Amino acid sequence: MPSARGPGGGGRFGRRRGARPPDRPDSPEAARGKAIGLLARRDYPARLLKSRLAEAGYAPDAADAAVTTLEDERLVNDQRYVDSAVAGRISRGQGPIRIALELRRQGVAPDLVTVAVDARSPEWLARAAALRRRRFGDTPPADARERARQVRFLLQRGFAGDHVRHALGAGFDPDLGLELEADALDGGMDDEAE
Repeated sequence: MPSARGPGGGGRFGRRRGARPPDRPDSPEAARGKAIGLLARRDYPARLLKSRLAEAGYAPDAADAAVTTLEDERLVNDQRYVDSAVAGRISRGQGPIRIALELRRQGVAPDLVTVAVDARSPEWLARAAALRRRRFGDTPPADARERARQVRFLLQRGFAGDHVRHALGAGFDPDLGLELEADALDGGMDDEAE
């Protein structure tokens, strides 16, 4: 059965297989047109938008010029992107470590990430506790196995050890399960635990 994207199939990143390269890969105007098409679907930080243009076959100079023009026109704004991305990820129950990691992977400047996601903010304690209650109920974990399960869930969502300890309350043994933090942050971040 043919792909819904047309005869070349396609992938999430890069040009679709079989897609023609741009007619004018060195043209900032053509790159700007492609960028506007991408921005019509969703917001992008500048660096990620340049990367998408390069994947589509535009020359680096053309992509840079196009994105700079769009920044001057305020169609691309990393601060706006960060604010929107952080709010969206918070609404999905993600913690500060995971949010910061994703933003950095997308090429957002570290100073913007640091300001937008302050992991030491007391808000994160309340968010971790609310997420734990929403997922597991008001009753604290009854045994070590259930505590470990809840610890893994919160760590995979991107909450720090302090947030997890607070969310599990006074009956939580801080030595139980927190050795999972490094593993959850390295490899488990892509897994949705819901």
